[in-house]
Amino acid sequence: MKLILIAFLICLAGVFSHPLNSDEPRWTITRDGDGKMHLVDLNPVDAEVEPAFDAWTDTFFMLFTRSNPTEGQRITWTRESIEQSNFRRGGQVRFLIHGWVASWESEENPRTTREFLTLGDFNVIVVDWSVGAGAANYITSRNRVGITGQVIAHFIDFLDENNYASHRNTNVIGLSLGAHVAGHTGKNVQRGRINAIFGNDPAGPLFNINNPSDRLDIGDAEYTEVIHTNAGVLGFDEPITHSSFYPNFGRNQPGCGVDIGGGCAHERSTHLHSESINSNRFVARQCASYAEIVAENCPGTGVTGIMGGDSAKSIRGVFFLTTNAQSPFAQG
Repeated sequence: MKLILIAFLICLAGVFSHPLNSDEPRWTITRDGDGKMHLVDLNPVDAEVEPAFDAWTDTFFMLFTRSNPTEGQRITWTRESIEQSNFRRGGQVRFLIHGWVASWESEENPRTTREFLTLGDFNVIVVDWSVGAGAANYITSRNRVGITGQVIAHFIDFLDENNYASHRNTNVIGLSLGAHVAGHTGKNVQRGRINAIFGNDPAGPLFNINNPSDRLDIGDAEYTEVIHTNAGVLGFDEPITHSSFYPNFGRNQPGCGVDIGGGCAHERSTHLHSESINSNRFVARQCASYAEIVAENCPGTGVTGIMGGDSAKSIRGVFFLTTNAQSPFAQG
């Protein structure tokens, strides 16, 4: 019976799935932050009533430093809160933003936090917008992306205004819907430009290439980068940042097996990014165009670039590389 149900869901997703930028109704199968599968109607006739979300009160921030690497301190945009915490004034700041039906405790956050604190004495701030991202209806969570980005932008401006941290020392990393929250964060800061935004397989459903003001875009920081691992399914397909990396051509990932709904490939982006923070071995070759990614034929232009890491880069374009099926993923 279970096999019959799985087969039915696969068929249903295939019948009602269309290219990401299509205006036609579409169903998709996706996996939440706890690994549970959901059949999602991306164009429902009747949307269920969801709990209210006030981004200004329901979004909160957990600080991790080398003084408290595993036990977060909840901080707010008040001087008292920052000064009573382990926040290192003038230090580098890294914001981590989770995706749909997830929270600050989702497994990618402690893993990525650990890598940053190994690299340096960072202020790692894990954003929790789980009240907004936890809507059972994907559309509701998707529509809360913009206002959540505004809240994070306000916090970054507060840190800059009070000389706790500058925009040039601030990077933002987001997964799936969180990548688009990162984009809105960059659009809404008022006191400067964020140094870098790293998007881990930005969500594809209900985001459009022709509407850059509503998604992560190239102009949202001094440097923007995306790791595409489930392009055209759960992840956004086309390049939208300064550098766009397509491991294994960006749609399916080795080691994921029969990846129903693309959840394994989608989440792989966070594993690749966290490993890259302390590794320069993700060597990729530049492709002549995105069309070579689609055709899965990238001979290379002779230019190479390192995927991920922590720094803004001068490289531009679309890049391809192969990775291993399990950690360590880098082959370079």
